[in-house]
Amino acid sequence: MSKNVDMDDFLQFVRDELGEENWIPLHKNLNKDDKSEDGSLYSCLVSPDETEQAMEGYGWDLLPGDGGPSIVSSGHNNIWYEPNSSKYIPLVIRREFHGRREPYREILQELVLYLELYHDSANCKYVVDDENGTEIDVIKYSEMETVIRKSFLRAFMSARQMNLLLFFENSRHKIGSERLADEHVNETAISFTRFWDSSYVKDFDTFTRVLGKKLYRCLPRLEENYSPFKTEKDYESFIIEGDAHDNTVHSSNPSLLADYFGKNQGAPHYLTPIYFDKGVLQKYFGASTEYDVQDSVILKHGYWRLRFDNNSSDHICVFLGDLGRDIPHAEAVYWKSFNLPPEERKMSGTYFKRSIMGNFADAESPDLVFKSEFERFQSQWVEQKGWSLFLPLIEADKHCFKTLHSLTKNEQSEFDSQVLSLVKVTIDSINVKSLKEHVSIEESGSIKLLSAYLKESGVKFDAASFFGGLQGVRSSGVAHRRGSNYEKTIGRLGFDDTTLIEAFDHILEQMTELLKEINHVFINTDRVT
Repeated sequence: MSKNVDMDDFLQFVRDELGEENWIPLHKNLNKDDKSEDGSLYSCLVSPDETEQAMEGYGWDLLPGDGGPSIVSSGHNNIWYEPNSSKYIPLVIRREFHGRREPYREILQELVLYLELYHDSANCKYVVDDENGTEIDVIKYSEMETVIRKSFLRAFMSARQMNLLLFFENSRHKIGSERLADEHVNETAISFTRFWDSSYVKDFDTFTRVLGKKLYRCLPRLEENYSPFKTEKDYESFIIEGDAHDNTVHSSNPSLLADYFGKNQGAPHYLTPIYFDKGVLQKYFGASTEYDVQDSVILKHGYWRLRFDNNSSDHICVFLGDLGRDIPHAEAVYWKSFNLPPEERKMSGTYFKRSIMGNFADAESPDLVFKSEFERFQSQWVEQKGWSLFLPLIEADKHCFKTLHSLTKNEQSEFDSQVLSLVKVTIDSINVKSLKEHVSIEESGSIKLLSAYLKESGVKFDAASFFGGLQGVRSSGVAHRRGSNYEKTIGRLGFDDTTLIEAFDHILEQMTELLKEINHVFINTDRVT
């Protein structure tokens, strides 16, 4: 049985762990507080042609701070510029300023640019977003260490066609006089020397030092190697026919689907409609700064855009091929959890006309109809009148209009939130100041002012009752604790807690009807005259 030699444990770490885990140290301080050990790790890149020579030695081929650009002169007027003053490329450079400024470590800019990293200096890291906008930590740093995610470093090494040298040096101080013969080891991937000497640290007699390097070779310059992201996309399968118990699924991979030009005959068509529960949209409505849900399209800003049918009352429809082509795999996994069988479902008339027939078609869904009408009304009113009937929302409230939608479930919480948004867009935004200039009555209430203004101008819609009822729902059931007043209020509006989806759609339809009548009385009439 062989005797354990001092620093065997450290060498075991070098062999089994250094550079083998997800995070690779580009530099690291190994000093211990009790001064019993001191050392560090460092790194650099080396060309394949220089690798064999580098591995013949034990010392560090590049020191922290070395390897930057410089001017080189040789002989009379023979001067040139070297972007790297060493054949070894540092990944982290320690920069010092003659003691006048604090030193710091800088990441090789070529690596940062190639990997398209963003420097999040506040959190001491470099990050990148994947295809779905998920932030990935790539480099993390502190005074003690700098580490990089292995997959990203390997991608850079493949692109650059350079190998990685991980340098290590560690000294362990001891009390006692034991010393062994110096050791030199040269292996294919590890070279090191181990030696003993008198300690230079107070209260210790001797030290054992290990000094060496570990080699990692770059992969060939192929797309699957030089990209840090997976190049082969995965595809989810979705229900193409059947019901909830007996159904058939098929991959959304566009290359496996049929088209109108004879491709993959016998396979499901690219335009096979796939159906989803409307609850799939909650994720996107709940993060309006990231996502935008519009009429027939949903998008994640800067990343992806998916055409879909949101004009049906009880489901969402997307073409099978679009699911595979237009959204990342992680997003497709999310959509799959809301997948519904076709059964008796069909796409809306609007989406059929737009996507299959290639014709223009107005929206059908009450929320989309209202939002389209409201935006058109606001623009035309200001153009004709020079002032806003409903004041524009401030920036912090714009999400109320952006995420206004027909209910995805018969849930009280969703109904409450949508009522609040609709009230803020309309009742809370009534332009009281301008109305007072156009109404003769002495009244300060926004609903009464608007109602009087509309009535005097010939609008027959009972705005006072409608807005009053909507305000009552907000006041008696959303903004405050529910009581008997809430039950009476919703009763007057003609719905109860079991028909919230239909109730909110009806509210939107009435709001649209009011806007159209105002538009007819004020704007269209003005244009004629």
